[in-house]
Amino acid sequence: MGRDKTRLSYRGKPMAIHQAEKLGVVCGHVALVGKDPAIFAGTTVPYVLDGAPASAAAFGVAAALAFSPEETNLILAADVPRCPEAFLAALLEVAEAIHAPAVVPVSGGRPQPLCAVWRRAALAPLRARLDAGDYSLVAALHAFHAVLIPEEVTAAMPGGAPANFFNVNTPEEYEELESEDSQSPRR
Repeated sequence: MGRDKTRLSYRGKPMAIHQAEKLGVVCGHVALVGKDPAIFAGTTVPYVLDGAPASAAAFGVAAALAFSPEETNLILAADVPRCPEAFLAALLEVAEAIHAPAVVPVSGGRPQPLCAVWRRAALAPLRARLDAGDYSLVAALHAFHAVLIPEEVTAAMPGGAPANFFNVNTPEEYEELESEDSQSPRR
């Protein structure tokens, strides 16, 4: 991307803050996770350092699980801004009935571990994988028997349409998001 995606504007605010506000509605308790707390200084949202020299999402998930006092945690990446509150709430409901280290929707043919429910029980095995140099969240999901919600079930959930898992990774994808945002009413 060439710049910090968490600070890219979406609906008038940084994507990370947009996501935190959604999670606040659904979960009540929210924290931002990353490498530089200064970028969100002045917000009321707690900031958790992932503490890793390497850039890999698995470090952020591990930091979030270590920080949270809750057994069940909804993890949502900043760069998936279309994912609606309705889907996040439905995902939590599904996860309540499933006692697995992680409950992960599948969309676009891939598990979505950064829009998933993770339990603190996943922390020790995830840290062990990170300590061994394996930073793949998808490999971790398979290793500790996470439950993957089939794609057709994900799509049938409120807000589970594949377009809602649009991930902003390139300047072109961000331009597409900005174009869509300028045509949408604010919520």
